[in-house]
Amino acid sequence: MRNIDTIIIHCTATRPNWWEGKTSQQKVDEVRRWHVEDRGWSDIGYHYLIDRDGTLVEGRPLERTGAHAKGHNTGSVGISLFGGHGGNVSDHFEDNFTEDQDRALRELMDRLKAEHPIVKTIGHNEVANKACPTFVVRDWLAKAPAVVQAPMVASGQRAHPAHSRTVQTTVVQGVSAAGGAIAALQSLDGTAQIIVLVGCFAFGAMAMFILKERLRAWASGWR
Repeated sequence: MRNIDTIIIHCTATRPNWWEGKTSQQKVDEVRRWHVEDRGWSDIGYHYLIDRDGTLVEGRPLERTGAHAKGHNTGSVGISLFGGHGGNVSDHFEDNFTEDQDRALRELMDRLKAEHPIVKTIGHNEVANKACPTFVVRDWLAKAPAVVQAPMVASGQRAHPAHSRTVQTTVVQGVSAAGGAIAALQSLDGTAQIIVLVGCFAFGAMAMFILKERLRAWASGWR
């Protein structure tokens, strides 16, 4: 594996609806054709490309030096966002790209930084006299990431864990079990009640653990 210390962000300078209806892989293959047939390169110049819907597609293998920033390809990873046509270096990320791309780019960068702790992130315009990627990377990095919510059951949005089907199921199961335990206690005396209470305590502890795990899963995007 190469010694990677820099992530360089690019854009394809395509319109928002460019090749609408084509798959992300087909779009990447077209960019590869530009680079191979029109420029005579051995492969697509970027290592990763991110489509408008956040789909991540691999380009040139990461272990190979890219062809995306003249004089800065050694030790760098090239990531390109679809879009940016007519953009300026002073634009904001959201002027030319989507929230899905924001999320996917941050997730990819987090993964790369975990694998290569010394890596830094810059924009193509910081090493070349170009508008690409049509925003100032350091300003974008300083902003809070876009919140991309997982779908809710009916409205398509998900604003609270109470909307989670798994959490709802856990609560219903707990309430039902509690009702059953109360009914059982009323029909027992003495030692039998103590045994039932101990069992209820153990069941309650297990239910709390399950609820905690399902809340954690909800926070990770499960429904």
